[in-house]
This record gives sequence, C-alpha cells and structure tokens, in this order.
Amino acid sequence: MPAAVTADAGAEGAGAAAGRPFRLGFLLHLDSDLTPAAAYRQAVDLFVDAERLGYDSGWVIHRHFRQGNEHVSAPLVLLAAIAEHTTRIRLGTGVLVLPLADPLTVAEDAAVVDELSGGRLELGVGSGPFPTAWEAFGRSLQDRYRLFDESVARLHRILEGHPVNSAGEVLHPPGAGVRRRLWQATTSEPTRALGAAVAAAKAGDGLQLSRAGDWPGRQSAQQQAEIAAAYRTAAAEAGCEPRVQISRAVYPHPDRAAAIRAVTPGVRRWQSWAPQRRDVADLGVEEYLERDRSLLGPSEAVAESLAADPSLADATDLLVSFVPGVPDYGEHLRLLAATAQEVAPLLGWRPLQTP
Repeated sequence: MPAAVTADAGAEGAGAAAGRPFRLGFLLHLDSDLTPAAAYRQAVDLFVDAERLGYDSGWVIHRHFRQGNEHVSAPLVLLAAIAEHTTRIRLGTGVLVLPLADPLTVAEDAAVVDELSGGRLELGVGSGPFPTAWEAFGRSLQDRYRLFDESVARLHRILEGHPVNSAGEVLHPPGAGVRRRLWQATTSEPTRALGAAVAAAKAGDGLQLSRAGDWPGRQSAQQQAEIAAAYRTAAAEAGCEPRVQISRAVYPHPDRAAAIRAVTPGVRRWQSWAPQRRDVADLGVEEYLERDRSLLGPSEAVAESLAADPSLADATDLLVSFVPGVPDYGEHLRLLAATAQEVAPLLGWRPLQTP
C-alpha cells in the first residue's frame, strides 16, 4: 500500500489560492462491456494514470442495477480500492444517491474511506436520475425533494459529531473532514434550482452542476452561470468558502471528423436506451452531439469553447468526462492526457506542485 498523504489542509482553496483558475477533475463512467471485475481494475489504473498526469481529483458515478449500463452500484467501495493505489489525487462521488440510503451508513462508510485515503474523500450527494431505482428501494419519486433535504440535514448532523442515539454515541471514525468536503448536486428543476443552490451555500457545502445540454431536465450554461452566481453570493454572506464544480463533456482529438466517428457507437448506444424518447432516438449523431453540448475536436477549439462558457467564470472546479463515447483503456488514457496537457493549460490550469 502506498503511503497516503493527508490532503485535507488547504483543500478548499487549492485552486485559485495557488494561482490557478480552477481545480481539474475527471468523471469516470464504467459503462463498457467489460466484466465488473475488469472494469474495476481498469478504474484503479485510470486513477493512477490521472494522478500521474496531475489531475486534482477523480470522481466515480453511482448507478444501481447497471442503469445507464454502469457497473458502479457501490462507489465508496470502489474508491476505497482506488485509495490503496494512489497517494495524492482526491477521490469523489459524482454523485452518491443519498435519499435511497441511510445517511448514517453513508457517513460511516465515507469516514472509513476518508481515513484509508488520508483525508482525500470528496463526498458528492444527489437524488439520482432513474425513477426505477426509487421504486426498487420502496421510495416515492414524488417525495424526492423532501427526502433529499431530510437526508442531507441528517448527514450534516452525523458528520458534525452530534449524538446518534440516547446513549450519546457519535460517528466513528469522526467525519469532520468529510463534512468540510461535502458537495450537493442540486435539482435542475427550474423553480427549485436557485433555492437549492443557496441552501447548499448556507450549509457550507459545495455545488455540483451537471453537464449543460439542450434536453428536458438539463440546464443551459447560462442558467448554470446564474445559479453559480447566486450560490457564490449566498456563500459570501454566510462566510463560507465557495466551491462550484461544473461538468463538461470533452473529446479532444486533432481531427474533429475522427472524433465524431470515435463517439458514434457511444451515441447510438445511448440512443438505444431511450427508444420511447423519439426526440433522442431519431437524431443524427452530429445533431445529438450538438444538443448534448459535447465539445469535440482539436484541443484549441475545445479550450476556446470552454473559455466562452459563462458558468466557468464562477467555477472553482472543472470536471471533464468523455461521454458519449465509451473509450477503451488506451483511448481513455489519451483523452486524460490531452485534456491535462493541452486543453486545461490553455485555460490557465497547471498541475499543483507538491513537495
């Protein structure tokens, strides 16, 4: 086991405070046709590669029952394995579906992973996109907002060390570090999005904004910029350090046409999951990519598009993913390298130098 560094000190300000415009992270989708065991081993290798390339953080998605063709039903278990093979890169959930779990169990698991990793866990929580998961866990989707708010409030109290029973017992290992690194992926429902972001800011939590796109349930980049600005204002009023993460799909490649060919199987795969959504299933590949706001092509063009993104100005963290492609290991590594060595430096990012 590599010696894990204690990474908590200064983590919240490790981007701009170090003269960098943002921290760079990547979101890992395990939606390949590999066996689960092979997918998990590859995930470990990709995190090791990303750490070597200077990424500040890596995040894993959470899906039950292979929804979205994913293999990650227990993200904290996977991150515990990754922690044993890395020493610096921060380990995030993007996002753990909190209302379908017991917040006390989540807090216990998170605190153990945080200890194993030397204080590197970034716990992102949300309510998840799949209604059938709620059905399986016996929860009503109509209660999602209430259950999420109640679950977050309980998670806050547990991580802050409040007693969990009449005997006065508290979380062990302690969760103070995880509490400082808690993130909320708030709802994209228009009438609630601003209020949810402001509530996260007042609680001292980070704000996770999903990929922008021209789909029902997705926000535009401009809407996300407005939400991020409201969050920052509320955080300043509450005296909290703002943490705003925006997620964007990129696919840097010297030849845009070749990039489109590379992601075409992934586009068709995603379209096949929603045959009832004719607005998705009937689209051509390029129209799909346009509506999905996926940035494909030469690194300079990808960086130019990101620089023009209005929400990036308020972001402390840029989270990249390589969907809708399903890259094999070699291509995934190339994409990680091209993003860290070509795209992000054009935006002013550089790897954080550590002793």
